[in-house]
Amino acid sequence: METETLLNKNQVIESFGNLPDQVTADQLIERILFIRLINERLREAESEPGTSHKDFMQEFNEFKAQKRGSGNVA
Repeated sequence: METETLLNKNQVIESFGNLPDQVTADQLIERILFIRLINERLREAESEPGTSHKDFMQEFNEFKAQKRGSGNVA
């Protein structure tokens, strides 16, 4: 069973303060779901190992070299 993400009440209230004076229920729900998604992704980033800077730069340089070789330089 998946662990439910708990939201910080103050974070939600602060987020609602940035909305216009009149909003739909769907807009409120969308805002809450967005906050939940951000919190879930932050928790994942903290708990799962990522790519080291050295490995990322090596992969990125290989990607750039490949693009240069194909003539599609961004």
